[in-house]
Amino acid sequence: MNPARVLDPGLVYDSEPTDFITFLCSLGYDQRSLHLVTRDNSTCKSKFTTASNLNYPSISVPNLKDNFSVTRVVTNVGKATSIYNSLVSSPPGVNVTVVPNRLVFTRIGQKIKFSVNFKVTSPSKGYKFGFLSWTNRRLQVTSPLVVKVG
Repeated sequence: MNPARVLDPGLVYDSEPTDFITFLCSLGYDQRSLHLVTRDNSTCKSKFTTASNLNYPSISVPNLKDNFSVTRVVTNVGKATSIYNSLVSSPPGVNVTVVPNRLVFTRIGQKIKFSVNFKVTSPSKGYKFGFLSWTNRRLQVTSPLVVKVG
């Protein structure tokens, strides 16, 4: 492990405090519960259609029936011209595809949206794990994938 690598992550998943409030509201938090977490007067002004929509590096799908997609946005904080290719290790019994499977950045601060698609191939009980990595010649940005087929 090289702790200095944290100073040059290459890609980041941006989220604002309001995104986390929206996430908590999507989980069913009421104003009292929100206050315990935020220590302010935040209210539930909006909710994600599913809590899996928080733009966060890890992706969790707690009740996969047949297929499901999530969208993420990454921001280039590395070299201005950077190309990352996706590398997926799918959870057992689930096919995972990424669209696009290649991210081409032309400037620092550029944001690119991608989708991660999950499809059940052989139902199984319990949680299954995999990962999605964005790689280039210098860096690897890895996100865990957690799926429970429901």
